[in-house]
Amino acid sequence: MEKQKPMDKRLIAVIICLVLVIIVMGCILLLRNGKTSTDDNGMPRIGYATEAKVMLDQNSLQAAVDEAQKNAREGMVALQYQNDAFSKDGKTFSCHIVNSPANLYDMFVTIYADAALNDQIFLSGLVPPGSGFEEITLDHELEQGDHTVYVAITQVATGDDGEQTIKNQVMHTIEFHVGQ
Repeated sequence: MEKQKPMDKRLIAVIICLVLVIIVMGCILLLRNGKTSTDDNGMPRIGYATEAKVMLDQNSLQAAVDEAQKNAREGMVALQYQNDAFSKDGKTFSCHIVNSPANLYDMFVTIYADAALNDQIFLSGLVPPGSGFEEITLDHELEQGDHTVYVAITQVATGDDGEQTIKNQVMHTIEFHVGQ
């Protein structure tokens, strides 16, 4: 039994040495990765995301903010609508669907009776910003009861040459109620 004690001490010493080596190597790796590399002029390099820009003056910063606001505005689809529309005959509905005056583009409205978007029940013409509908007539009648319909709002930009392109599209649901 006494001969095993020195062996146990040597084993513990080896394990301690291995742990220390691993700790030292980990510290070296962490310190190496934490160093900032420099460019040809000795300036530190900083990692940026793709297409990131460094703004060095107030005018550059303001131009970037203006462009970001323009991009956000062009991507905006503002709609004024009520969540419920009502009809006595299942074909003509009183509703409120308006292309917000804040929008940049005309829009058209497509309404579907099913979630698969196969049963189209209404398609509008182009609606300019600030205009809309207080009443719509469906292509075919809905049965008595409550119906969740799917409303596709599609914004269209018209170029100087008259060419129209789709800019944005969003989906909403509205409850259509048919009753006496």
